[in-house]
Amino acid sequence: DIHFKPGLALEAARICEKIRINPGNYLKGGSLDSLLPELLRTCRAAGTAIRIGVNHGSLDEAILNQYGDTPEGMVESAMQFLRICQRASFQEVVVSMKSSNPRVMVQSVRLLADKMRKEGMAYPLHLGVTEAGDGPEGRIKSAVGMAPLLLEGMGDTIRVSLTEPPESELPVA
Repeated sequence: DIHFKPGLALEAARICEKIRINPGNYLKGGSLDSLLPELLRTCRAAGTAIRIGVNHGSLDEAILNQYGDTPEGMVESAMQFLRICQRASFQEVVVSMKSSNPRVMVQSVRLLADKMRKEGMAYPLHLGVTEAGDGPEGRIKSAVGMAPLLLEGMGDTIRVSLTEPPESELPVA
């Protein structure tokens, strides 16, 4: 899970099966056009997949300036990365759109699926409500966020993210 140091993504890509980059954090200190192509080359050489993990709480400043803190901004953040992957014919990509607000998460995934379809993309979707909470509230938020999308046929993998010990997440999933 790479955040603020893109150089770490290059190192991790050499030894991990899959890395997660957060577009909003990954771009700090560099530009998309210079950072992502090098990462894709490294991943291709090592056989490493990438999860483009957009988080509602950490959108890039340029996205925030243009779209505000919205599901549309989350989608554009993911699409910038996906378009570069598409041009590079790099297909080992999974996308996640996470928020601690289930409504924002559901809306952003629906918008992303529609946008990808319109642009001829079909990348797997990883579903999850980030930091859903604990106890009944966390379980309900996770279900409210993922169930509608799963019922609509969206979602290839899921992650329940409760704010309690990780072993409590598995029964909820």
